[in-house]
Amino acid sequence: MTIKMQSRLGGTIIPQSPGVYFFKNSRGIILYVGKATNLKARLSSYFQKNQKSLKIKSLLNEASSISWNILNSETEALIKESELIKKYQPKYNVLMRDDKQYFFVAITKETYPRIFLTHQPTKNYKLSTIDYIGPFTDGAALKSVLKLLRRIFPYCTCKNTHKNLCLNARIGRCLGYCCTKTMDHGPRTKNYSENISSIKKILSGKNKSLLKTLNVEMKKASLDQLYENAAILRNQIRALEKIFAHKEMISRDIVSENIKAISALESILKIKNINRIEAYDIANIQGKYAYGSMAVFINGTPAKDLYRIFKIKTVQGSNDMAMLKEVITRRFQHKEWKYSDVILVDGGKQQLNAVSPPLQGGAGGGIKIIALTKNKKHIGDHIYISGHTQPLPLDTIPSPLKNLLINLDSEAHRFAIKHYRQSHRNMLTSN
Repeated sequence: MTIKMQSRLGGTIIPQSPGVYFFKNSRGIILYVGKATNLKARLSSYFQKNQKSLKIKSLLNEASSISWNILNSETEALIKESELIKKYQPKYNVLMRDDKQYFFVAITKETYPRIFLTHQPTKNYKLSTIDYIGPFTDGAALKSVLKLLRRIFPYCTCKNTHKNLCLNARIGRCLGYCCTKTMDHGPRTKNYSENISSIKKILSGKNKSLLKTLNVEMKKASLDQLYENAAILRNQIRALEKIFAHKEMISRDIVSENIKAISALESILKIKNINRIEAYDIANIQGKYAYGSMAVFINGTPAKDLYRIFKIKTVQGSNDMAMLKEVITRRFQHKEWKYSDVILVDGGKQQLNAVSPPLQGGAGGGIKIIALTKNKKHIGDHIYISGHTQPLPLDTIPSPLKNLLINLDSEAHRFAIKHYRQSHRNMLTSN
């Protein structure tokens, strides 16, 4: 849709959808291309009374109309914007480059290519040794897209080869053979090349043709009874469709999953109206630089402004149970903090027992406690629940609740590790 330029947008109906937009002059020449998660909010921002940017003021004076294309997602808008800037080289995109410092995705031309971001394509590498895709205006969004794509099409980020599998290979974000010295790499190079080729197509705006290709390959693999290959292709197709789905649809799915998770938790714990859940973890190295974390979820969603960190004060040496007990004790000394309905701790029966005494007899006596145990090969992942004698296998609980508990545990762990690492880093740099 195209509208004539006004001093303000007034009653113009602009969709609150992701998309790309164009400022054009009186001859229809594109002066500027931008992308938006919410077209209405983004375009309205240009007409604020306190607009101070001289370049934007100049753009508004020269432009005579605005048009836009609605797209399915922010990811699609990011990629389409890059494609259009490269195609039209709009005047004001070039002028505003100094402000934005555009990003390019660099892909090396090696046996196992590496992928990284750069502002200046030819500064450190020869054009013959590297491919560039861009420009992209939003570095944060681009990093998020690459992070998602790497889960679907794994590639290596190791700087040097090594003997054993790296951590990324163990969690499925690297193919493994691309960075290890001891494996026969020959026949597997094709798999890696296909992943890199798929990422190039997506970042160049060819996701629809890629999806068609993957569908053809999946059907062929199934007909050839290569069921494992067919399953991998199916998962890639589903993941890509999710990335390019409308952001609001994904948000609604998350809300729905959270409702299901809370409902399942209420059923298992036999309590009603669970609103606030707190997750705790301990991070230290042989008792040093020890921190305890408290992550808070409200209705299944992280409430990061309520997160708290506790520097361990009373425990000497490596004793996670004593540290956990200290953290819980100190937490419930804060009467001004709203009490949780459920507490999750990382660990097993010992951790659950360590948390129980500080809560008994006080205002926290009625709070349910869950201990999440992971990576136990002989019995599998499971949870201990206060008041239950036997652990509950994680695979037997509904998927939404399983995902919520793992997410809670991961957030508490991430928050504790963040402060532990900062403390350790400060110590190293101060010497």
